[in-house]
Amino acid sequence: MKPEKLSDAIGLLDDKIIKSAEESRKTKKKNKRWIKWVAVAACFCLVIVGVAGHFGRIPPDNGGFGTNPNVNNNPPVVNFLSHKISEAKYPETVDYPQENMLNLNFESYSKALDEWHEFDEARLDNRLDIKNYSSFLTTSTKSFFKGNKDNLVYSPVNVYLALSMLAETTGNNSRAQILDLLGTDSIEAIRNNANKLWLSNYMDDGVTTNILANSVWLNEDMEYNKSTLDILAEKYYASSFKGKMGSNGYNKALQKWLNDQTGGLLKEEASQVEFNDNTILGLASTVYFKARWDSEFNEINTAPDTFNGKNGKQTVDFMNQTSANDYYYDDNYSAVAMRFTNHSAKMWLILPDEDTTPEKLIQSGDVDPILTGSKPKNCKPYALINLAMPKFDVSSTLDLRQNLKQLGVTDVFDDEKADFSPTFNSAAYVSMMQHSARVTVDEEGCTAAAFTVVGVDGMAEPKDIIDFRLDRPFIFVVTADDSTPLFVGIVNNVQ
Repeated sequence: MKPEKLSDAIGLLDDKIIKSAEESRKTKKKNKRWIKWVAVAACFCLVIVGVAGHFGRIPPDNGGFGTNPNVNNNPPVVNFLSHKISEAKYPETVDYPQENMLNLNFESYSKALDEWHEFDEARLDNRLDIKNYSSFLTTSTKSFFKGNKDNLVYSPVNVYLALSMLAETTGNNSRAQILDLLGTDSIEAIRNNANKLWLSNYMDDGVTTNILANSVWLNEDMEYNKSTLDILAEKYYASSFKGKMGSNGYNKALQKWLNDQTGGLLKEEASQVEFNDNTILGLASTVYFKARWDSEFNEINTAPDTFNGKNGKQTVDFMNQTSANDYYYDDNYSAVAMRFTNHSAKMWLILPDEDTTPEKLIQSGDVDPILTGSKPKNCKPYALINLAMPKFDVSSTLDLRQNLKQLGVTDVFDDEKADFSPTFNSAAYVSMMQHSARVTVDEEGCTAAAFTVVGVDGMAEPKDIIDFRLDRPFIFVVTADDSTPLFVGIVNNVQ
């Protein structure tokens, strides 16, 4: 095993385990770095009801933290989903070695840790170049937060993947507008980008959970282009379901799937997601993220303090911690990055200067470096940070249709211009696109969930077919706005 990797691994272990391991090897060396476990969770979910999708493994619905239970790498067979017609095959993962392995057998632990590092490095080889993604990140974030005065949560990765799948199901100008927003003119490039995002983010190693899941919900009365569904299954890991749109059973199946995939964090919002009789295609896309802080907050240090909110002063519980960390600062703000265990994932905490606001920072582009995977220009490395952070639970709901129209995606919402020809032959349009999200933070960590619902409806078919031919003398009446007849006539002959 590489020394630096072994050192990192040992640094994550409990004091008692390390002591026991050292005694068993009869050495006198002691690790100077102690990192205690604390759990953190965050999950993002995007649901499109009406366009395309993919299905994934269900996270534990316990609302808490701790080691993720070992499960196989295939999406679960959910007995209530009798509508399933195909199931996506998920990539294999390697479990991070458990703590007790070091105590029992140091050599086996070392080998297991090497195997995990090889797996993780291979996974990250699929990482998407941020330049292929940064334009959408900054543009969409500015649009969704523009004019916002309340708490707001947005998952750009989830929306990006959903729009990518929406592009797969549309054609001509409808597709071109989406591709332009996503920063390319090629569906092949979007397909590759989305696949890389999926592969490099998917993780379930028993310590960190970052599960992405998509599913296509089909109308049993419709015929679909199989090649489009095949692409969604192969590139987006999308499973397919079929049922009667608008029926209670099909809606309950979707709602339970959404609730399970988001760990019950958006139970109320998920219960309101429904297909209607005119829906002809649906997509559900979710992301569930769960990891541990690299350095925990101690409950003993949590105490009430004043938060100077936009609506006035509030007394809330603040978590307090002192630790060595890099301190960043730039024009109009300062920032600290809270790290998660094992991976490069982190939570940036960004504090605007007193003469500005979070909204202004986003609109000015000052925080673009952080949004696009870079760092602020100034840094004081390895400073001693006295961090005071409020416990919070924030949620929001957005109607994305107007924002997307302002960003140039218009045709899919127009019942005369929308083009879904790659998926089916019927006329259709996006009738609804809602993004709901929630994030909670406490001493143990962060739990978050989000979903966007997009409804794609077909044009209502008439129940009766009637031929109405004016091929003989007829009457006509021209009325004013108040229905007063302005002209009444008879056509006996057409000249």
